Amino acid sequence: MSTNVTPNRVGPFPFPKSDPKKRANDFSEVQQPYTEEQARQEASRCLLCGTPVCMDACPVQMDVRGMCDAVARGDFALAHARIRETNALLGVTARCCPQLQGLCEDACVMRWDGQPISIGMIQRFVSDWEANGHAQPAPFKEASTGKSVAVIGSGPCGLAAADLLSRYGHSVTIYEELESPGGTAWYGIPDYHLPKQSVLLTEVDKIKQGVGVKIVCGTKVGEDITLSQILDEHDAAMIATGSRDVVKLDTPGIDLRGVYDGYQFLMDVFSNGVDHYLEHPTYELGKEILVVGGGDSALDAARTALRLSKGNVTLVYRRSENEMPADSIMTDEAKEEGVQFRFLTDPKHYNGSNGTLESVTMNKMKLGEPDESGRRKPVPVEGGEFEIKCSAVLLSVGRGPDSCLQSKVKAIKTGKKNSISIDDRFQTTMKRVFAAGDVTTGETLVVKAMGAGREAAQRVHEYLQGIDESSHVSLYERYFVQRSVEKMMREDASGKRREEELPP
Repeated sequence: MSTNVTPNRVGPFPFPKSDPKKRANDFSEVQQPYTEEQARQEASRCLLCGTPVCMDACPVQMDVRGMCDAVARGDFALAHARIRETNALLGVTARCCPQLQGLCEDACVMRWDGQPISIGMIQRFVSDWEANGHAQPAPFKEASTGKSVAVIGSGPCGLAAADLLSRYGHSVTIYEELESPGGTAWYGIPDYHLPKQSVLLTEVDKIKQGVGVKIVCGTKVGEDITLSQILDEHDAAMIATGSRDVVKLDTPGIDLRGVYDGYQFLMDVFSNGVDHYLEHPTYELGKEILVVGGGDSALDAARTALRLSKGNVTLVYRRSENEMPADSIMTDEAKEEGVQFRFLTDPKHYNGSNGTLESVTMNKMKLGEPDESGRRKPVPVEGGEFEIKCSAVLLSVGRGPDSCLQSKVKAIKTGKKNSISIDDRFQTTMKRVFAAGDVTTGETLVVKAMGAGREAAQRVHEYLQGIDESSHVSLYERYFVQRSVEKMMREDASGKRREEELPP
């Protein structure tokens, strides 16, 4: 992907970055913010399309057009109100959404000219503006319904669902097994990409304090409390436990000391905060580290290992770079920082002595016929074996739904890879129990999990209120088709656009 400055865009494409040589030595944020002038200038490029395809492409139907219109005029309070209406984690998604990968910026009509609006950077500016001394009122909340909902899991899916349910007037309690809320956003996304204390926990606190969601941490449903006990205390429950179960490999030598689960590695580094880990390290990575995988988590494991070890980190992937599912921007960032890549390479055997890893025998691969995913299947090249010396290996080759709860509750039917089966109303096979997000689909994007959580929350609300299917209105219809047009057209007597407080 090109990193040249485009003629009419503010700053470098896709966003300003910190010095890679400096940032590779710590966990400071890579992405650098826009100034107020830059944010207004970039927002003014928006064409305010009659049919905002950017909003259509957003899983939470964020009012991108309304945001750009308000920012360009310097009305940051209005911009915040418009996008906070459907997005409970503004600062998180501004930083973590791959906007150019099938989302808002990819859909922007300005992209046809090679210069999509930098939606994520404008959104980040608005979020940072609000967080830095310009606190805004919480979104509209309806009167209490007297109904109570338990949300199991405090990741992006659970947080988004809880936010909407609480705004509908229901009493909502989130149960989280870890000591800090946030789920994958807390333990699976490194601080150089998402500052946890200043962004994630701040936005979680606004959900707690602003709309009244209660979060109980350190409580694992299925162990510390049963699902039946949850249902005794609440009118409905929604499972949003995310993805956790890693793909099991049987490569010879995989049990050697020094071969680690890359997902567990990220969790161990970030669960108690990276500063705590730096004071109490638990991994002996050495100076020659291999990371196996081609997704975003593999890149995060590699870049985290680079910062912790100050050694040589090489990511090996069995297909070519063109087939890597990881965000290409993150791949560029890793290369800038010094992560090395070896493509068409796959471990055949882990070698060691006295139970400790010393090297990996690799297969040189080539691309064959397409597999069930539609991508060309990698196959070993005959006689292409070679050996790589290493001190540690981090395996990040995919993970499926967290199967802990459903494995203990037999009334919940499961599907592929122990995912929870749901109907088109997000209902499980257990009465009063709903599910959404990665636990039903497998690993996906933060914003897509949030979108699923909101859709499930809408169905939980309709169930609690006895709203039948004929009266169901999708959130897409409500926010994309109806409200975005209504808001843009409202004007007061002076001709200035005004905003009315609307129910969720």
